[in-house]
Amino acid sequence: MVAITGVLKTIFLSVNAQLAEAYEVSYTSVAALTGVPLILSAVTAFASLVASRVWGKRPLYLASLLLVFIGTVWNTNVATSYSQCMSARIFQGFGWGAFDALVLGSIQDTYFEHERGLRIAIYSIVAVTTTWGPPLIGGVASQTGSGFSLQFTILSSFFVVAVPAITLGAPETVFDRAYTLAQTPATGASKFKASLPIAPRRLFSLEAFNNYIVTMKPYSYSSASDTTTLLQAPRAFIAPTTVLLLLVSLLPYCTLWGLSSSLSLFFFPMPFESSPANIGTLMTGPWLLSTGVVATFAFFSWWHTHFTPKLHVAAVAGGSLLAFIGVLTFGLHIDASMTQPEDDNTSVFALRYLGAKVNFPAMSFVLGLLAAGTYVLDATVRPLIRASTNFTSSNMGIALRNTADMSAGVSCWRAVFAGILVIATPNDVWSWDGLRSLCIGVAIAQMVIAALVASVWWLWGEDIRRWDGRIMRLVDLEMLKRTGSFFDTD
Repeated sequence: MVAITGVLKTIFLSVNAQLAEAYEVSYTSVAALTGVPLILSAVTAFASLVASRVWGKRPLYLASLLLVFIGTVWNTNVATSYSQCMSARIFQGFGWGAFDALVLGSIQDTYFEHERGLRIAIYSIVAVTTTWGPPLIGGVASQTGSGFSLQFTILSSFFVVAVPAITLGAPETVFDRAYTLAQTPATGASKFKASLPIAPRRLFSLEAFNNYIVTMKPYSYSSASDTTTLLQAPRAFIAPTTVLLLLVSLLPYCTLWGLSSSLSLFFFPMPFESSPANIGTLMTGPWLLSTGVVATFAFFSWWHTHFTPKLHVAAVAGGSLLAFIGVLTFGLHIDASMTQPEDDNTSVFALRYLGAKVNFPAMSFVLGLLAAGTYVLDATVRPLIRASTNFTSSNMGIALRNTADMSAGVSCWRAVFAGILVIATPNDVWSWDGLRSLCIGVAIAQMVIAALVASVWWLWGEDIRRWDGRIMRLVDLEMLKRTGSFFDTD
């Protein structure tokens, strides 16, 4: 499902101009087909984090799967109705939010420390690859007689595997390991006592499968909610580390989404008249470079185990520099290529001459530099959040829980602002001068923000972690009330 939701996020990037013509609406309205689901997915992700504390993750996965399925199938037959297309996208946005916010927590719940690295690396690579890679194929598929609907038709076929896999195979991952171990024979009877011995491995049998189907429930538990439980995720969203990580990565991330969603606006009209397939190829750079950066940091275990303030400042500087070069070069090159000489008349021939000066492979590469810088900055999220939660948490379980909440907080805030910028960017870049001004402003602002945020972390890094602990109340007082020793289970 992570792959399916990734494809859905960027499925319209190469066909926005064609949609504007088919639906007879403005380009801004078509850009909203990407921006609105991004914003709604952040709302759903936040709600899912809160709800998972009460009902667990499994019912949320099932409900989200249903929403994404309805929205995707609906989008296969909305070629003439903008309102129906937007409604289908709203279903998709509400659906993919839970998968954005909860999957990292499920991995941390399910696997031990030495097992998580590979799983999180695979998850990260799949997420970024399926987000920025599909426009290359989607542009080609959209040039058929079925138009953009063919993309959704193809994607709907994957639900043949996804629906039974999620319905039957997604276990409930939320449980309190510390509490399980504390319930020992010395402390009284426990429902976990019988589950402590390792069960023998059994081969698949029809009887076991029938028993599994009969006993399977859409939910695993329903716990009583209190203010402390419901406020865990909101506190993580406003923790100082979460806010600083958001600030330093916000402009590159949002600009990447805004420019990518406006590619059809730039290159579909005269003098370019690029097809959806050609526009899709512009995403080659972002796809390759972002995947390469994510894979490098994901499998570079030393980065996570030996993360220091010097490495952090170097990553912020390097990521910001890549983003600066990428966004500035993108705007300046297009503006310079499309600026008409004073002695030329405004004519079709002059425009075609100017359009031929734009280097499309170079544009793909510099857009890839922006994506690479964005994900270099993103590579600092996990190490910094992990350092913060390990510094203030009373046990590993609480640290993992709040690590997932703070990581989801960064993602949710970025999704909200990215959705807003996706909708707003077309209004700012109708002219090449507007594109030039936007890129210059973003490039300069990013370097200033990066310098300020890096300085704050360098000078007051430990104080920031202490404020995280105060705001999030990471010390779990309930653990102090529990009796029993870990050694009683030996």
